Amino acid sequence: MPDTQFPEPAAAPPEAVLLRRERNRWLRHEANLVLGRGGADEPEAQQARTAHLVLTYALAIVEQRPAVIGSFDDLTRPRRDRN
Repeated sequence: MPDTQFPEPAAAPPEAVLLRRERNRWLRHEANLVLGRGGADEPEAQQARTAHLVLTYALAIVEQRPAVIGSFDDLTRPRRDRN
């Protein structure tokens, strides 16, 4: 079997880099609010959650991949026993 090199990874488009940076900023903000570190009210938490989800969807479109949409609040919400 010949020894071949792996192709270089494609550089992310500049708009993807900007979207990812902004999405991560809103995700951190949402996480801080959900964990009670921001002392914010519900409208501010909703704004952070919405911004994070919209930016996640936009990033998936720019990167041409399927979007997995979920908020930090979904991860920390207690689960109900369905049995």
